[in-house]
Amino acid sequence: MNLARYAIRQAVDADVEPIMALLDETIAWLKERRLDQWQGNNRKRQRAHVETDLAAETLFVVERDAALVATIRLDEFADTDFWRDEDDRAAALYVHRMAVARSDRGIGLGSAMLDWAAERAEACERTWLRLDAWQTNGALHLYYKNLGFEMVRIEPVEHRGSGALFARPADYRHGDGPALVDLARADLG
Repeated sequence: MNLARYAIRQAVDADVEPIMALLDETIAWLKERRLDQWQGNNRKRQRAHVETDLAAETLFVVERDAALVATIRLDEFADTDFWRDEDDRAAALYVHRMAVARSDRGIGLGSAMLDWAAERAEACERTWLRLDAWQTNGALHLYYKNLGFEMVRIEPVEHRGSGALFARPADYRHGDGPALVDLARADLG
């Protein structure tokens, strides 16, 4: 596979259904592994998130040969259920709802997307790239740790499965995965 055929760009209206199909696939894959992550978000709620993110211009997609194979939301939103005032919320950009198609797993595409996000954070003069993960998904915690993230803490919030908080310096690049041609807007923050 020629790994240089990947491009990342801002999502547009025509991407909603392919993004929904990708999220459906990811949710089913998580369920097969007995992980309840994203299981509480029914399709209507997921679609509302996608449409809100699209309108806010914070949703991005990765394409390979014009096929949508990944999505990521990147923005300034620090969920106040998890991130405290003393975390200096404004010092970071935050990754949300990152998903990669099963067809493109195992090549480091998630790592490449997180490096892209870190570049955006650094360009916006942020110190950190942050995300929250499902508290009980140990494999995902290890994945993020292997990509240079450190666990900040687990912030238990009633009725929320997420809350494992991770951060890595915005100037850190893991350097794994395919090259991403950046077609996204340059002025995120």
